[in-house]
Amino acid sequence: MSSEEEDERDWSDWGDDVDEDLTKSLFSNAILSSAKQAIEHDASEHGFDLRKFRAQKALTDYDTIRCVNFIRNEVAAGNSPLQALLHDNSAAQRPWEKDEYMHPVLPDDPLLYFDFEEDACAQQDSDAGPSASTCNTSTVLQSLQDENMALRNTLQEMSRLALPSELATEQPFQLAEGIDSDWLSKWQKTAGTFGVQAERNKLATTQSDVSRGTNDATERINEAYFDSYGFFGIHREMISDNVRTEAYRDALKQNPALMQGATVLDVGCGTGILSMFAAEGGAAKIIGVDGSTRIADVAERLVAANGLASSGGGPITIMRGRLEQLPSLPVEQVDVIVSEWMGYALLFESMLDTVLYARDRWLKPGGAILPDLASLHMAAAGAGATGLTFWNKVYGFDYSLVQQELWEDAHQTALLKDVSSQDLLSRSCLLRQLDIAHMDAADASFSTDFVLEADPKSCCGPQECHALVLWFDTDFSQRFCAEQPVKLSTSPCGPQTHWCQTVLVLRKPIQFGLGTAEAKGKVAASLKGRFSMARSDQHRGIDMSVEYSAQFTDGTLAPSEVQIFSMTMSS
Repeated sequence: MSSEEEDERDWSDWGDDVDEDLTKSLFSNAILSSAKQAIEHDASEHGFDLRKFRAQKALTDYDTIRCVNFIRNEVAAGNSPLQALLHDNSAAQRPWEKDEYMHPVLPDDPLLYFDFEEDACAQQDSDAGPSASTCNTSTVLQSLQDENMALRNTLQEMSRLALPSELATEQPFQLAEGIDSDWLSKWQKTAGTFGVQAERNKLATTQSDVSRGTNDATERINEAYFDSYGFFGIHREMISDNVRTEAYRDALKQNPALMQGATVLDVGCGTGILSMFAAEGGAAKIIGVDGSTRIADVAERLVAANGLASSGGGPITIMRGRLEQLPSLPVEQVDVIVSEWMGYALLFESMLDTVLYARDRWLKPGGAILPDLASLHMAAAGAGATGLTFWNKVYGFDYSLVQQELWEDAHQTALLKDVSSQDLLSRSCLLRQLDIAHMDAADASFSTDFVLEADPKSCCGPQECHALVLWFDTDFSQRFCAEQPVKLSTSPCGPQTHWCQTVLVLRKPIQFGLGTAEAKGKVAASLKGRFSMARSDQHRGIDMSVEYSAQFTDGTLAPSEVQIFSMTMSS
């Protein structure tokens, strides 16, 4: 029987003679006792939580119906809908935004009638105990936050503005991470006086305002991002990262054929260190641009203090503002663009877009961009790479409760850890290479197949694989740096950098390595799968998905697992 016939049989068998609460999984033939259990099953077994997806994408009831039918339709056709869901970057690109998906794929599908808001309230009441008959005010606020990401950003900004100015000055970035307790307390008192429904109406008005100007949320994230670079701590961390700073220094100072007499644009100049390296390398004119007004002011003073400011006859000019918003530069074209744009997992923070914009607008034909190549790599790793083994025992006390909670959270949120090469269990695999001189911005979102093979040098017999580790390399290649090519690597096999490594914790550990006859159970000699990275709905964030299965030493293949991870500015 063909897969199409099998799918048709599955749908046709779903009739009116079954319990109306029985619900079919979105991704398999499993039948659960309720829509809620089906959602929980899909989250646990297939890595897709419909409730969280609905909240993250701010889906309406109609959107949710279309989404459910879209998934069922794709699965029935033998396709995996997860890639399409992950790459949903805007409402205009949502693959289920078609009226045809208003028609149920499955007759009387309980998921189409599931009350997500009531479920959220019921869950909170259950957690609060038998004395709690309704959702409390905090629950209502949380529910509304989950319904619309843009609204959550608005509430965060209200919190930030409500704080004393001196506190806001000290910690501008952290304040955007959540609702301030003082502000929340005031909100709760207001809700208690005027009624929760009144506050719902007020917040609905705010939501309407946000929907009329989605760019407001993006602008707030941009402000938080640039403000976070307005303080010396982060610049000390970057400058003291010798791997990073010395790579840029060597590329700029040891390639005189490129730099002598050149006009250079330093994108995101920070304190101006790269601009000053360029001056030492022989550049005739350097324009440093930074979106943080405060740090640009500092850079201007530092450049002057070192006798390199254009106002004093030196080569360096510092400009304030976001590059995309600058009407012009002091020059029509530049010979070289230099920028330290890389973020965690290479593409977090999305500063690459600004570099590409500068390249397309100001770089002369045949001009150089430094670095010009970037690559993303992956390897399998043991529990030590997660950093969570710390919580096994703390001064002799059992702290596994904390470990379990962090472990569950790490199944969907990427971790940043300094991973030891001793924790790696496989050979590394190249996931993606970007040519910054020629790529398009869309190339930063991608899907690729991978194979991770057990490394005999790393695996002394089978070990539990708990995570996948990501890192990146960037190259100042011979194409532009012919005299002295330079590689900047963040591999766990080299010196650690401030980027650390990005760790994706697997939901279920896998026995991995070069199996022996004495090994208990099956041992995987390799992991095969597909990795995807795409921009998150939240500005400057990224989403990653990993679909993987273990290939055992006896030649059999385990059922595939799928997990989705996020990295956002507010996480």
